[in-house]
Amino acid sequence: MKRTLEETKSLMRGVINIQFTPFKSMTEIDEEALRANTRFMIENGIVNGRGVLVIGGSNGEGFSLSTSEYQQLIDIVVEEANGRVPVCVGCVRPATQPVIEIAKYAEQAGADCIMVLPPHYYKNAPPDVVFDHYKAIADATEIPIMIYNNCWVTGQDLSVDLLRRLAEIDQIVALKECTPYFHKLREVAFYLADRFAILPCFTQKTMPFDYQLGAVGYITLLANFTPQLALEIHDVCLAHDFEKAQELYARLRPVEGYIEAAVASGGPARETAIVKEMCRIAGRPMGQVERLPVVRPDEDERREIRRLMTEAGLL
Repeated sequence: MKRTLEETKSLMRGVINIQFTPFKSMTEIDEEALRANTRFMIENGIVNGRGVLVIGGSNGEGFSLSTSEYQQLIDIVVEEANGRVPVCVGCVRPATQPVIEIAKYAEQAGADCIMVLPPHYYKNAPPDVVFDHYKAIADATEIPIMIYNNCWVTGQDLSVDLLRRLAEIDQIVALKECTPYFHKLREVAFYLADRFAILPCFTQKTMPFDYQLGAVGYITLLANFTPQLALEIHDVCLAHDFEKAQELYARLRPVEGYIEAAVASGGPARETAIVKEMCRIAGRPMGQVERLPVVRPDEDERREIRRLMTEAGLL
């Protein structure tokens, strides 16, 4: 059953997990692994009111998917979710019309929402262009929209003024806010928390302060292999429990530090490679093939990742 915009907005909360895409080969999605992983997250608590599955996002490697693979990904996850958890489709295409094409298919297939970056092939798009991009997508479809503010991809951190202007578009129900600036997140929450769901990317660094400001969920990769821990972080933040949040921060900091160092030296694709490998180490099927620019960690890296996971109690 199709949900209203308000119903969808109310479900954009909890653990907003960026779901990985497992590959069987350079030309095939591993359908069996994708189905198993989707069921695993749902059966372990990522359900309506507690989380969202985001597919085809940056870490979901939407940029490497053909049109038919995008459609296959959407069909499989929507079928497995079967209304038990919202499915949000990341439309990782650099221009407006290709995003509209994915959005129309996602809507027809029964997805609940789409996640959309500003135009990003030509970086630093002017505010009027960014607004017109989202307005064109909204005019061409009826599916709810999550803004994806990723300054590393687009070359700009969307301003509070522009976000307030985008709030005029009714179909926008959520904001994936990747700003690295806490004071900016505070301004966004101050002006817009009543308008759409605020979903920060750096909760493991800022918890529980981002929830105290008005965030209702957070963006993560953790639920791909440890949904229970991902949900614990959400619950601790909801309770504004600083002491417990500090314990979780200390527990996860060595792993986070390793990923940060890898990204700093090797680029954003390293995050995808490392956390997909963490999934494999934890026993989740991720396929054995990675598509460039993602490169699977070597044997020495795998040993180090396993050691860090063991010490953090992630195995």
